[in-house]
Amino acid sequence: MKTKTFIGADSTQAMRKVKDALGDDVTLLSCRRVSNGVEIIVGVEAEAVAPSYQNPRQKLREELHQTRRELNQYARTSEWASERAKNPSSRKLVEFLKALDIEPRIAAALLRQIPQGERMDVQQEMLHSMLRRALRTLPVPREGVTALVGPAGAGKTSSIAKITADFVRNGKADDIALITTDTTRIAAEEQLRIYGNIFRVPVHAASNAHEAAHLINMLSNKRYLLIDTEGVGIRDTAGLERLQSLFGALPDMDVFLTLPADRDQHTQWEITQRFRQALPLNGIVATNLDQCVRLGALMSVLIQSRLPAVWFSDGTRIPGNLKAAESKWIIAEAIRLAREFKRSQPMGDSDFGSRREAVA
Repeated sequence: MKTKTFIGADSTQAMRKVKDALGDDVTLLSCRRVSNGVEIIVGVEAEAVAPSYQNPRQKLREELHQTRRELNQYARTSEWASERAKNPSSRKLVEFLKALDIEPRIAAALLRQIPQGERMDVQQEMLHSMLRRALRTLPVPREGVTALVGPAGAGKTSSIAKITADFVRNGKADDIALITTDTTRIAAEEQLRIYGNIFRVPVHAASNAHEAAHLINMLSNKRYLLIDTEGVGIRDTAGLERLQSLFGALPDMDVFLTLPADRDQHTQWEITQRFRQALPLNGIVATNLDQCVRLGALMSVLIQSRLPAVWFSDGTRIPGNLKAAESKWIIAEAIRLAREFKRSQPMGDSDFGSRREAVA
């Protein structure tokens, strides 16, 4: 880690310089008044300070990752061709799943369960029914303790703000409280406190597991507690260990992974696996759905992981742009986006069909 110093007329101006130069993923080391204003010193990873330099090992990893992606893409193309050859009568179903961008092995497993002799409309309804069952969901919690975890930028804090707004609109502000354990990232606590002030909900900060446990006990009179956590990268072993220590010292609660749905399928799967190996995940809050061209990657990860979805976030409005997860909705939205994607392609929409498939 390296340090950088920023000076502004006041703390607000100095912090703005930090965010403009380095973004939010920095560690605040000191903040003090100097003769010409306020001095802020932050710690940043070496590559953030000198992006022009690339470690040879890192470069090799990226090249290997790119090669793996190309091989996977080739394998996907081959698997789709193989599935069409094995099941010629199900060609439309194969094209349907391909248009949704469902992972080929998951698609093949679904297709193998459909009798080949049935009429096409019956096969289509069977496929929709299987998708609805495979996409598990959980009812939105209205009491207890819920913590959101995930990588930096996944939308944990904004999701907590949306959940809070929905709870306050349907209940009482006195019944809910917010806790943040993200006390090192610049403005993280401040951002949550702003939302707390807007919705007239108390916000508390905990710098370690002991403080978090004390706050949970102190706020036991609240019907619902929401906990915001630090963003942790999938290769940040130390960060994942900090989260393990935190939740290992806390009482049982719902721990939901905040998963950015606009990432590619391999990244979403790796995020899910790394957090699942470290923490007792109970479900997924899928964010950034409004940034997705197709939803097959998210659907494939939900099906393969068997983790239930709890909320879908499809925009930046607070309050708003937060839906209780429903399998029917995500399938219908995936079909809508697939049609838009097909229309944007040179071959048009001939394979996908002109009408919305039945989503009962």
